[in-house]
Amino acid sequence: MSESTIKDVARTAHVSIGTASMALNGKPGVNEDTRQRVLEAARILNYKPNRYARFLTGKKTNVVGLIVTDITNPFFGNMIDVIQEELGHHGYDIVLGISRGSISEEKRIIQKFIDLHVDGVIAVPSHNPTPDTFHYQKLQNLNIPICFITSYYPNIEAPCVMTDLSDGAYQLTKYLLENGHHRIAYLVGNRSVPVSNLRVEGYLSAYRSLGISHQSSWIVADEVTFQGGYSATEHVLSQFRPDAILTVNDFMAMGVLKCLKERHIKVPQDISVAGYDDLLYASVLETPLTTVHQPIKQICQRTVSTMLNLLSDANTPVEKVLLKPKLVIRESSCPH
Repeated sequence: MSESTIKDVARTAHVSIGTASMALNGKPGVNEDTRQRVLEAARILNYKPNRYARFLTGKKTNVVGLIVTDITNPFFGNMIDVIQEELGHHGYDIVLGISRGSISEEKRIIQKFIDLHVDGVIAVPSHNPTPDTFHYQKLQNLNIPICFITSYYPNIEAPCVMTDLSDGAYQLTKYLLENGHHRIAYLVGNRSVPVSNLRVEGYLSAYRSLGISHQSSWIVADEVTFQGGYSATEHVLSQFRPDAILTVNDFMAMGVLKCLKERHIKVPQDISVAGYDDLLYASVLETPLTTVHQPIKQICQRTVSTMLNLLSDANTPVEKVLLKPKLVIRESSCPH
């Protein structure tokens, strides 16, 4: 069954299409009896306004596109939930795209968002070493505002909301170094991605601040997933025996824990393990996970606030917002 149109509503209410449109949009010039008749007809017909038609008349669609990289990671599930709720408070819906870290998929999603005439785009950038960001430039050329969340593209001038990843990595590494863990393996994502470099800089800064030497081979790049954590740990163990293993997210740390358990390596007695994000399950694992808390609700609220400002004022200043991370010490780490 095809969707009802405004023409169907007008016919049912015995008014012109123009009068039906005015009544549905709350415009003056329609008497109350007629307005109620039109609204009742729309209810009976389950009429939904055509967002495309609203776009053509220069009106907002009240839809914001949201891109995340990995729906299997609970961190992004939490992000979607909070952003949808926060935007909903202001009358906006979201349309979701999952890039899986692929630039080509990100381009396809952006084009779909353009076709749907979204009012704005909130995006977690793909982890790609040489990203072609023309699709984001296309959004800007169409005056569709962009706000990045948890990461960013250096060549796209758009606001970004994230935690201070360098400081978070510094806090975690320094804590382990001060507790006698000098051989710390750090499992990161693609080293060409800006956020990976921020994390690595924090890790290295902790070594420098305490005057402890390290080896570059202790930094291992892999997919920032459960499987990536597992395979990177296999690689580390084949090369050397670390005192501790750090990861860039809790999901990756779970892969580390699985790999160590299969090899009968005890955590934290043999090797300490730490993640990043402080997801809900981090505190309820068999060995509760030492991690760094990312205030995901605050990140999302600030992102939505920024997007709403961009939607109401195109001249809103572009700024990178860095929120403070917090070290959370649990049973997966102990003095060495």
